Order: sequence, then C-alpha cells, then structure tokens
Amino acid sequence: MFTGLITGIIIGFVFSIPPLGPTYFAIVEKGLKKEVSNAVAIGIGAGLIDMVYILLSYGGVSLIVTLLPDSIKYFFLENENTLKIILAVLGCIFIIFYGIKIIKSKARFETNQEALSSNEDFERRFDKVDSVFRKTEENLDRILHTKVLEKNHKGIVGSLMTGMIMCLSSPTMPASWFAVVSYLKSYGIVNANFYTGLFLAIGVLTGTSLWFYIMTLLIFKHTDKLNVKMISKLNIATGVFLMLLGIALLYQVTVSFFRN
Repeated sequence: MFTGLITGIIIGFVFSIPPLGPTYFAIVEKGLKKEVSNAVAIGIGAGLIDMVYILLSYGGVSLIVTLLPDSIKYFFLENENTLKIILAVLGCIFIIFYGIKIIKSKARFETNQEALSSNEDFERRFDKVDSVFRKTEENLDRILHTKVLEKNHKGIVGSLMTGMIMCLSSPTMPASWFAVVSYLKSYGIVNANFYTGLFLAIGVLTGTSLWFYIMTLLIFKHTDKLNVKMISKLNIATGVFLMLLGIALLYQVTVSFFRN
C-alpha cells in the first residue's frame, strides 16, 4: 500500500507538469490574478476526478476478468508472463512518445513566440489560446450547465467544481488512466489489492494537488518574471525526463525477458 501511495504521488506530480489542457490554463489565469486558493482548488478538483478514474480502472480490470469465459481465462493464465511483457512494453512506448509529444509542443510553442517582442504580445497570444478553451467551455455549458454551477458555488467550492468539470470534459482521460493502471499492475509496480489501488489514487490526488500548489505559488511570486523561456525550459525538461524514464523501463523489461 505504501508503494502504491508513493507511486501515485510521483505519477500525479509528473503527469501534471506539462502545460496542456484547459485545467492548466484556468489555474494559470487564477495564479496571474493572485487567487491562490481558487487556483489550487481547480487543481484539486481535477485530481479528484483522476482519483475516481483510477479506482474505476483498478476495479474494472478485475471485473472484466471475472466476466471472461473460462477458455479465455485459461489463455491468460497460460500466457500471463508474455502478456505482462507486452503490456509493459506498450506502457514504456506510451511514456516515450508522450515525452516526445511534450518536446514537440514546446518547439511549436517556442516557434510561435519568436515574433513576440514584449509581455503585452505574450498576453495577447495567451488570450487567443484561452479563447479556444472558452469556446469549448461554452459548448460544454449547454450540456453540463457549468455557468449555473459557478454562479451557485462561488469561491473555492466553485473553483473545485470547475476543475472537476474540466477534467470530465476530456474524453481521453479515462482511457489514459486505464492504460497507466494496467501497466503498473502488469509490471508488478503495484499489486491487485484494492487498498493498494485506493492508496495509488490518493497518491495521484496528492501529487497533482502538490504540483498545482507549487506552480500557483511560483506564478504568484514571480508574475513579473514569468516569460516564454521559463515555460519552454520546463516543458522540454519534462519531455526529456519522461523519455529517459520510458527508455529505462523498457531496458528493464528487455533484461527481464531475456533472463526468463
């Protein structure tokens, strides 16, 4: 269980660093307005939904196995090691490509910023990006009534609800967490015990909240010093770290395969 907690904290922290998605921009916006509590609340709201997805993925794997016909169960039991290696390799490849994607997004972001000559230009470009997410939010409001929720639950509670709804708006999030949980279990990083899954989910919530808290404080204290270079360096460092992590794990899987 302790391993699940530590693993969750690391995953939640690292996976929250890349500046991707509407949740990230909403937190940056609150941070620039020096609304630290509201910014952190948005991050916690997103982390709560991640926690739910992990619990569903953790229980969902066991549920699917129990529903399988006996012939398929026997197939999985006979080829358990091979399937674990395949899942582990796929997980490593996913991490590597995710790191590459982050680096490429950094490169595009940096290229787009070459024409900017002042902080005012950066703010205008940020507003353009933010407007895209605003349009998405307006479309979601027709279904989820986010404006009503924000009006009825102002302050921290409203920000918490905003973070939860933004995370729910991502159609790829459930599949991503399902893949992560499957990888962790297949490689033996966490076991199949439900309480381990619970601590993994709590760890992800803790790691996610911790990063967004640190990020908000950095924005709050260094608003005047925040620039494109700082964001770009953070982005490329995260991408390189994930690539190296994926390569290291892939190496371990390869060594384990040939030893067996």
